[in-house]
Amino acid sequence: MKVKVGKISELTENNPKLVNIQNTQIFIVKHGSSVYAMEDICSHDGESISEGKIEEGCIVCPRHMARFNLSTGEALCMPATEPVAIFPVKIVGGEIEIEMEEY
Repeated sequence: MKVKVGKISELTENNPKLVNIQNTQIFIVKHGSSVYAMEDICSHDGESISEGKIEEGCIVCPRHMARFNLSTGEALCMPATEPVAIFPVKIVGGEIEIEMEEY
């Protein structure tokens, strides 16, 4: 299922935008020439990560400094060991679409 979540023009570099889709909190962020969508939850402690710093293709959890790859969701350092869910993003006519599984 494709879900429109806003316009690309609404995003500013490295400034996550939160959306709630099917009771899942997701952040969307423009980093460089790409747009990413990731579940807004740290796999280490279950808290929000969207207020973390975006750097070098990663988001850094603001509490314990775990790093997650924006492209893959992979946990790159301790204390996180599990990945975070990511969602495919497409830009269609200036609109941001996220691909979600239907429940």
